[in-house]
Amino acid sequence: GMLLDDTHSISDENAAIVSDILGTEDGLGTMDFKVAGDRSGISTFQLDIKCEGLTIETMARALQQAKKGRLQILDVMDSFLEKPRDELPDTIPRLRTFNIPADSIGKVIGPGGKQIRAIIEDFELSNMDVKEDGTIQVSSLITAKLPAAEEFVMDLIKSGGDRGGKGGGREKKAQYAGPEPVEGETYTGKITGIHQFGVFLEILPGAEDGSYGGLEGLCHVSELHIERVRNCEGFVNSLNVEEMEVKYVGKNKKGQLQLSRKQALEDKRNGKKPKAPKTEMSVEEIDVIAQAIEGIKNL
Repeated sequence: GMLLDDTHSISDENAAIVSDILGTEDGLGTMDFKVAGDRSGISTFQLDIKCEGLTIETMARALQQAKKGRLQILDVMDSFLEKPRDELPDTIPRLRTFNIPADSIGKVIGPGGKQIRAIIEDFELSNMDVKEDGTIQVSSLITAKLPAAEEFVMDLIKSGGDRGGKGGGREKKAQYAGPEPVEGETYTGKITGIHQFGVFLEILPGAEDGSYGGLEGLCHVSELHIERVRNCEGFVNSLNVEEMEVKYVGKNKKGQLQLSRKQALEDKRNGKKPKAPKTEMSVEEIDVIAQAIEGIKNL
């Protein structure tokens, strides 16, 4: 940092250069100058000033003082640890990035996100981020799980998908057999999975006897809110909800349900009420009701 008598002037030989790693100079000083690097040189720096400008002499003094402070801090660090650890602590997630063909993304995600959730669970991943260009980033606290997850994914896209990660496969549930959703209607969906690319929601329940599961769809991160969402997981967690109102906007080319919270919010803001779900009675039900009404008349 720097202290200057007149903040409306350019720094001079009377400017006081102050070294601080707590940030006090940012609020009280005339200059905030952060310099980072190692013993061989500077890797990055950031500069803010509240005066009209800095002279070359002032910059040279600040850089020299920053170097002295940096080397002193490195000496203290080296006294406790001579070189970086070969392995990260167990509390820090490891990352691994690899690529698959973009047209194989659907196999990795699976219907309603079932496959990607199985991979995350089976390989004890902290997260699995699948981008639209086929780039996949996996993270885990266990280093050995990352190459194993990558190997499984590569085998998965070659074999055609629908496999579990622990060998032998998973018990396959029957496909959803309930009523189909109506395009353009708004549903209250139960959150079943949160990922960087979007949120999976169950918009229609499965059978009461458990013979088949509910109907799930994906609300892409671009359809989560009226404004842009930069961090899908952080945004959804900040809402502290288990359900969301989403509009069913149809299926994509792969037959996957597409949902939009953004459109549901826009409809609500514009005063458009959600359509009431259609209820159709069978001929038998109508006959029963008609007979009951006739019976009441004869009492």
